[in-house]
Amino acid sequence: MAFSEEELAAQVGRRFPGGTYTIEPWRAWLVADAVLAEPPPVQKAAGEVAHPLFAWIAATGAMGIGWDELFSWFGATAADGPVFGEHETTLHRPLRIGATYRVSGRVVSAERKVGRRTGPFDVVGYELDLHLDPDGTHVARCWNSIVFPRRTT
Repeated sequence: MAFSEEELAAQVGRRFPGGTYTIEPWRAWLVADAVLAEPPPVQKAAGEVAHPLFAWIAATGAMGIGWDELFSWFGATAADGPVFGEHETTLHRPLRIGATYRVSGRVVSAERKVGRRTGPFDVVGYELDLHLDPDGTHVARCWNSIVFPRRTT
């Protein structure tokens, strides 16, 4: 196993570069349609409430790195078979179409486990916060986990 438990533990507290995400009216329409919600009229959508799914879309879309780089933080690649673990979104206020959100976040936990059938794997938890740009109002937090299988050689 190339990625040690010490290297794993050292990632806790690591911050995401972050970025910004604007909920565009056309995208709000597409997401609402895809989840069978009533889409707002695109021409009049600015300021309307966006689907709550946008908390996760904005958080991961503006975390400042791609999935391949995130996996590399933990000595893994997509070919190693990382899988999405758990997710929890906390909305402090509704997301608005046309609004821009600043995203920041950090790794909050990392634990090595061993399954009887699966062998060793790591469970990494991270949180991403959305703040209304530019006033900084905390709007949402997305907590996620990723499971990284660890092959023994």
